[in-house]
Amino acid sequence: MPDIQIGEGLEIKFISKEKITGLISSLEGEVFITQKREDSFYWQKHPCAFSLEGFRTFLPPKFFFYSPQEKLKEKNIIKRAVVGIKACDLRGLLFLKKVFREGDFVDPFFRDDVFIISADCTYPGGNCFCTLLGDNPYPEEGFDLNLSEVEGGFLVEMGSSRGEALVEVKRALFSPADSEKVEERKRRREAIKEQISGEKIEIEKNIERAEIVEEIKKCVSCGACTNICPSCFCFLLGEGENFEKVRFWDSCQYPGYARVAGGANPRKELDKRFIYRLKCKFEYSPERFGLRGCFGCGRCISACLGGINFRDVLLKLSKK
Repeated sequence: MPDIQIGEGLEIKFISKEKITGLISSLEGEVFITQKREDSFYWQKHPCAFSLEGFRTFLPPKFFFYSPQEKLKEKNIIKRAVVGIKACDLRGLLFLKKVFREGDFVDPFFRDDVFIISADCTYPGGNCFCTLLGDNPYPEEGFDLNLSEVEGGFLVEMGSSRGEALVEVKRALFSPADSEKVEERKRRREAIKEQISGEKIEIEKNIERAEIVEEIKKCVSCGACTNICPSCFCFLLGEGENFEKVRFWDSCQYPGYARVAGGANPRKELDKRFIYRLKCKFEYSPERFGLRGCFGCGRCISACLGGINFRDVLLKLSKK
């Protein structure tokens, strides 16, 4: 039976659930994979019990590409693979690659050599809203291999030459994908899109403070929303032991974020910082990088100590 072809000539293979561990165990270097605990998903170093179902992990995978704190001395050359990344986080990684690996300056410490095996969402989390932004809850680009759960196993889509090479080396693990399984994948994907319901979010420029003043009052400037966001990238440079340069994450929600020499601070007020983050996601990022900086993962809702529902904030701004 010939292999099913999709997109621009990409092949789809099938791998059974019994053989998926063999594929993951063949990956080189450090391997991190999704593991379900109670009602959430977390990253765990393989070998371990794992689950590729569900929705995005509690923490974004940007931790594996862009460390919260790192010495800018020697690049980490240990091979790494990450398994189970969902669509919203793939979009976040594509965004970060535009920030760090494209343009006039190419950051040598941002890792773009990580082998990525992504997976379709099989059901949404309570705070997910990717479809309200017009995105799909399944990967479409940015992966080496993508896994779509179907009866008895997974459809495997190759998205890069590295992915194709791995499938070729481990070809004994795979079999041709038949049209029935491809149709099943289509039905499953349509079904999960329908599970994430709500009004479409369309944010225009000139975001106004008056529309969301009550939500702004709840903000405690903790920075949780930026730290847990898959695309926030701001950082500071400092000095560690022996005067080594150290980079660590910063947050536009901290009171001192915009402070300059002499003590001037154009965004000292809470409302200005809150609005700045929204503008960064929906106005400045599209202008600078060609992509908005929000992908509907909903982590900011889960992490907010002030109880702000950012999905509702965006819906209010969308209606104005």
